[in-house]
Order: sequence, then structure tokens, then C-alpha cells
Amino acid sequence: MMDSLNFYVFLLIAIIAGWLMGRFNSVKSAQSKSKGGGLFDDYFVGLNYLLNDEPDEAIDTFIKALEINSETVETHLALGTLLRRRGKVDKAIKVHQALLARPNLKRNFSDSAKLQLSLDYIAAGLLGRAERLLNEILDEHSEARWEALRHLITIYQTENEWNSAIACSIKLLKNPRFKKNPQIRAGAAHYCCEIAEQCLSENQNSKAKAEIKRAFTFDKKNIRAMLLLAKLEQRQGKYKASIKKLLRVGSNNPEFTGQLLQPLAECYEQTGEGFEKLLRTIVAETANVDAVLTLAQLIKTKTGSSAAINFLSEQLSQHPSLEGLIKLFELQIHSVEPNIASSLESLLNLVDEQMRRNFEYQCLHCGFESKSLFWMCPSCKKWDNIRPIAETTAR
Repeated sequence: MMDSLNFYVFLLIAIIAGWLMGRFNSVKSAQSKSKGGGLFDDYFVGLNYLLNDEPDEAIDTFIKALEINSETVETHLALGTLLRRRGKVDKAIKVHQALLARPNLKRNFSDSAKLQLSLDYIAAGLLGRAERLLNEILDEHSEARWEALRHLITIYQTENEWNSAIACSIKLLKNPRFKKNPQIRAGAAHYCCEIAEQCLSENQNSKAKAEIKRAFTFDKKNIRAMLLLAKLEQRQGKYKASIKKLLRVGSNNPEFTGQLLQPLAECYEQTGEGFEKLLRTIVAETANVDAVLTLAQLIKTKTGSSAAINFLSEQLSQHPSLEGLIKLFELQIHSVEPNIASSLESLLNLVDEQMRRNFEYQCLHCGFESKSLFWMCPSCKKWDNIRPIAETTAR
């Protein structure tokens, strides 16, 4: 409640300040004086609405009271932005539309109003209207076109119009200020990956490869593009080439090792060699829990449960982990007395149910957590900041 009251008090002060700037800088001082009484009457009416807990009516009154002139344009822009951020999008639209309707509005103010109104429309979900406004700015070749391009990318990204998003990104990257911006480059690379995934789903392998290569022109270290290239080569029977790409991802991004084991296992199965050796190397160098569990299962398949139990016991003594302990109990459960096995099975079910609730990925920028990997964080909208949570903290 106090926060809401502070907002409206600030709103009242901003409007009065804007009106005073216009009043004392107006050439037609007599006209300003003649209007003064009516304007202050409106302010008192608005204040009365606030005191009676009618904020919407108060905002309408304040907007009506604020005279638009060259001295109050910036106040209008700030007012509209403040309203939008407070969730009063319809009011923000009203303020910015009124500003744009003014005749002889200076070019820089007109562009600013269009940018802010486009953000109002985006917040309201009126993406078509926002797109038209932003394209008007592009057509005028004003300095505001760079911000317009950024907002257009947001719109096209939301609407899955990947080629349009890429086209805007290319234009934006021509500006030296944005040329090395990692988020713009990462975004463009992911738009290419989106198209590539669609092509792969339709068995258009050549087009998919072309889009993957285009992704690398924006971000040569893009993990998603490298994984897609490995997937494409695996599909085409180029298993050694696929393995090479997957190992490169693991070398540069060891936190993704767990996500690489399944495609690596599939490729090594086709070549007929090397997977167990690779797992032992990963376990020796990183003690990755997923690698340990995969190797334990492989040992069980090839040698038997006893060898797998010995391997896991040795690993847990050096690198304790909850998942490893659960796997060890699962291997031992058939060799204990029935009553103990029943209790142990119940315990394992409870632990497994609890672990299923744990998050597996976290955004390094905002802390958002999820059970699935997102290349763009749904919370902060940053690219390539979500990473697998380390086993020591996740489990």
C-alpha cells in the first residue's frame, strides 16, 4: 500500500513540475496565467481521487491537466514510461499517443515517443502495431533506428520469425556500438539454429547444414550449433566426425558432459570401440557423476554386478554423491535379506521421488532454475546463461 501511495505522490510531483516548467517558460505568459486556475483545480481533483483510493481516475485527471508544450515533452515521456513499468499499460499508451498527436513535434521527440509507444504495445501484446511503428523509424533513417532494430528483434523472436530476426541482427551488427555485443551475436546464432532444427525435422539436411554454418558466422563457439552439427553428422553416418564435435563441446564446456554421454554412446556403438576408454578418462579427470553412473552400468553389463559394486564403492569413497549412493544400493538390493531389501527399496523410492523435484539447470545471470535446458532464459531473456547445476549442489 505504501509503495503504491509513493508512486502516485511521485506522479503528482512530476506532473506539477512539468506544468510549472511549461508555465514559466511559455512566451504567452498571459495565456498561462489564465489557465493556471483551471489546471490547479484539476490537480486538486486528482489529489482528491488519490485520497479516496481511486488511482485510475487520478491518473486520468493528471494526464488531462498536463499541458503538452516544448517544455513538458520529456515529462510526458517519463510519465508514460513510469506508467508502463507500473503495469498501467493502457494509460501509458494514452500518454504517448497524445504526445505523438501534437503538431510540429520535434524529430527527436517524435522518435522517442514512437519508441516508447512501441514498448507499450509490446507490453500489451499488440505486436503488429509495435512492428509498424518501429518500421516507420527505420524508414526515416534516424538515429533512433538502432533502438528500433533491437525492439524489432524482440518482436520477431517472440513470433518465431527467425529470418526477420536475423535480418535485423545483421543491420544492428553493422553499427560499431553493437558489432561485438555478445547477446546480439548469440541471439542471431540461435535464430539460425531454430531454422536448422526445423530443417532437420523435415529431413532437409543440406539446408540445416547451411543454417548451422551461418550460426557460426555470428558465434563461432556456439554450443547449440556444434551439437546440431554433431547430430547431423551422426544422422549421415559420419560417426567419427560427430564424436569429434561432441568431444570439442565437452572440452570447452565440461559442465555439459552429462548431456553428451548419450549421443557419444550411440556413435561409439556404431564404430564398435572406445566408449569405455573415454568414460574412464572422464571419470579419472573430472569424476563426473553421470560418467561414473554410465561406466558402472557398462561394467555391470560386461562383467557383472559385483564388479560394478566394487567400482562404485571405490568412486564413492573418493567422490561421494547421492546419485552414486542410490545406484550402489540398487545394485546391492538383490543380495540382501528380503525384509531389508523391502525397506531399502522403500527408502530408494522416497529419495528418487525427492530427487525428481530438484532443478537441473540454473541461469548464471538471474538465478532462474528449471528441469529442462533453455538456450534463452525464460526469466531474464539472456542467451546462453543457463547451465547444468553442479552435482555437488544439485543433488
